[in-house]
Amino acid sequence: MKASDPASLDRLNDIVVPAPVSWWPLAPGWYVLFAILLTVGVWLAWKNWRTWKANAYRREAIHELESANTVGAISELLRRTALTTTSRSELATKTGDRWPDWLSQQFRNTTHPSISPTVREQLATAAYRDDTGQESLDELKAFAAAWIAQHSTNHAASADTNATSEERSC
Repeated sequence: MKASDPASLDRLNDIVVPAPVSWWPLAPGWYVLFAILLTVGVWLAWKNWRTWKANAYRREAIHELESANTVGAISELLRRTALTTTSRSELATKTGDRWPDWLSQQFRNTTHPSISPTVREQLATAAYRDDTGQESLDELKAFAAAWIAQHSTNHAASADTNATSEERSC
């Protein structure tokens, strides 16, 4: 064989493989992505913290509901809970049959549980009766727990505005 033969296998060289690409330092786009993810994470954490803090009155009311043992105590607890989202002047007019009607209107969605006639009667007459009778509070407590957990808070802004305007007029 001739050494100058272009088809000779003696003239072949090994393939040179480039060095592996390093993961560090990252490209600038990754830093932008990390900054965006961090910002979104901090914002979501802040928003969840505010929601958790804003619902502290609900947790406290549910805790107090466990120890409420009369219709009057449960009705009073519902009124105190309602005062966090509604002005005192608006809530003071809700007596008798208007009180359970107002409570049923404050559920967030339209699939709210309807008030049974027993619960409606208990809430409507709670302030006017002697609490010495031993009646079943299970249904009333279930309704109260559902209402505390699900009532609408869209009246909070108007309640704050009304309270501020009432304070200014005094």
